[in-house]
Amino acid sequence: MVWTSTVPTLPTPAVFEPMFYAVLRGKKVLIMGANRFELTRGVCAASSFGLPFIHQLTDATPDLPYVAISLHLDTTMLTRVMLNMPKHDDRWTCAVAAGELNGLFGDPLARLIGLLNSPDDIGVLAPHYETEFYYRLLQSTMGDTLRQIGQRNERFQQLKTAADWLASNHNEPVNIPDLAASAGMSVTSFHRHFKGVTGFSPLAFQRHIRLLEARRLLASGSANVSRVAYEVGYVSPSQFSREYKGMFGSPPVTDLQR
Repeated sequence: MVWTSTVPTLPTPAVFEPMFYAVLRGKKVLIMGANRFELTRGVCAASSFGLPFIHQLTDATPDLPYVAISLHLDTTMLTRVMLNMPKHDDRWTCAVAAGELNGLFGDPLARLIGLLNSPDDIGVLAPHYETEFYYRLLQSTMGDTLRQIGQRNERFQQLKTAADWLASNHNEPVNIPDLAASAGMSVTSFHRHFKGVTGFSPLAFQRHIRLLEARRLLASGSANVSRVAYEVGYVSPSQFSREYKGMFGSPPVTDLQR
């Protein structure tokens, strides 16, 4: 997918799925909890699983528009490529990483995108270019992060399972001791490792997911503010309104009216 803009944007929350993202012109800031990345021309980022984040374009004009590309990662193919590579030691690292868009994986990526100009070649050549792209990406400085997708690192998988549960059950109350126990960790260890991988505390992670879902519901115009607050898991509409405004910059009723 190609992303363009001729104007800077306000900070905007979203979810960063397993994805490769590269800036070709302009500047973008990504904030994932405690982690902050400045992506300028020739800088890219990759994520091993879905993370809530805030992004903002800070350098875009009509004469020099912001341009970026993204590619959703095929985790099955990435894992298959990993299995054919020399084994690497499992390393504990954040679920998102940034690096330079260089020739190692930049060349196969360019060839892959170039197939849009020759559709008849896509069926034969695209799988080869995509395999080479994943192979080179795994060899890059972002490789440790992406190898987490296919590694059998028990600790990482336990944290990913906890993050997936928080995302899928964003409207449920969270018992941190129980969640830590399900991951086989003490509460202190769980907090430290969860933040080390995602950039968020467990409750902050869930709060971001809740508020993103609330904004989607409000934008649909299908409910009032209080009902949305309860639906996404808040017990206090006033707290919901405060946190919503803190995250999106305007109260929830604004999105409902819009």
